[in-house]
Order: sequence, then structure tokens, then C-alpha cells
Amino acid sequence: MKIALYSDIHAQLAPLNAVLEDIDKENVDHEVIIGDMIMGGPEPSEVLERIRGREKAIPLLGNFDRWVMNRVDEQENPFPHRNESIRLTREHLADGQVDWLKTLFCSITLSPEPGHDFLIFHGTPNDDNGALPLRLTDDEVRERLGGVTAEIMAVGQVHAPYIRQVGDQTLVCSAAVGACYDGDSRPAYSVVEYLGDGNWNAEIKRVSYDNEAQAKLNEEGWHPGGERQAITIRTGVHWNPDGPPH
Repeated sequence: MKIALYSDIHAQLAPLNAVLEDIDKENVDHEVIIGDMIMGGPEPSEVLERIRGREKAIPLLGNFDRWVMNRVDEQENPFPHRNESIRLTREHLADGQVDWLKTLFCSITLSPEPGHDFLIFHGTPNDDNGALPLRLTDDEVRERLGGVTAEIMAVGQVHAPYIRQVGDQTLVCSAAVGACYDGDSRPAYSVVEYLGDGNWNAEIKRVSYDNEAQAKLNEEGWHPGGERQAITIRTGVHWNPDGPPH
């Protein structure tokens, strides 16, 4: 079993197309989108339609997708500065796209053989607003995993791809497509392959595309904060000098 994994597209179509072009060369069995397909960019409807057209795609919800889908902007929430972005993203979706989001799950377990589980989720197993950044200690990671026993896990959210071992478990961060925060402006995805007998191989992939054109599209678009997102798209560094949110 060979799986491509990508996440945190944030309504950016050009980097998604670049990643998908590369994935098409990998001959994978499945491609799992680990959430945050929309919100944070000017092309939410286009991104969803692109994903819906992928025969092998298994899309999962991220926290941004859920916020838009559940109209969190119309409720009390801890991030009122996001409300305009949530509302405008929903208004820019095509008919039926919110209903399609409602059919998706937040996580999936793939098991190529009994007892060899690959768990995939956006933030942490029990919280799509949570995250597993690389700066966490092994003990902190275990606490956030909450006793999950899968041999290997893939996550999004953090916007800085990595592969790390936590004891006998492998953790793969596959983010991000839309904009990375690790100093590399190229979109990232991962490929995980089960080799048999409990052996897994994981690899981070990067692709190039015209990020300057995408940055300008964000600066000139309707989405709130597009000029800030453009900085990250150009540089691979979070626009906030105090650091990214996770």
C-alpha cells in the first residue's frame, strides 16, 4: 500500500495543482487530504472541485473546513478575528459544497495488515484545533496523542513538514500545500508506503511552482489578510514576526 498525503491547502489552487502533478507520477493507491482545504486564500470553491475530481482522494476535515461548514462565525467562539474570513469563504463556495463537506470524516485508519495501523488526522486525535509541532518533547507528543497505539500517524496543521520517531511510533507531518512556515516556500506533501511485516517507509516531497503569481493573487483578492498570506507564500516564513500560531 502506497499513500500520498497532503494538507493545509487553504484555498490556494496553483500550489495544489503543482502537488497533484507530482503525485500523479508516484503511482499511489490512495491520496489522503488531511484537512484545511479551504479558508485562508482566494480559491475555496476551485480547490474543493479539484479535490472532488480526484479518483483516489480521501478528503478529511480540518478545523478551518469545520469552522466554515458549521457557521462558527455565527456563534460565540475564541477567535472572533476569524469570523469575517469564515463567512466570506462560505459565501464563495458553490452550491452543494458545504453539504459535501458535511459528508467527510475527521480521521481515518488504514490497515494494510491486521495489527499494522496508519492513523491520519489533522491536528491531534481528539482535537482538530490542536497541533503536534516538532518543538514538542516526546512526552508532550504522547500526552497529546492520548494513548493512540497506531504504528504510524500522519498529521497536518503545523505547516512545517517533518518525520520523527516517538518511541516505536512514526509521526509524519505532511503540511503544507498552501504556505509553509519552515523557511522553504515550496509546497510540501508526503508519501508513505507499507513494505510488509510492520515496516513502513515515509518521505517528504517538495515541489516548485510560480509562488509570486500566487502571492499577487492573494494580495489582490477578496480574502481578508491576503497581503499577510502573500508574505508567507513568497518567503516560507510566517508573516507574524512573533512566530506561527502552533
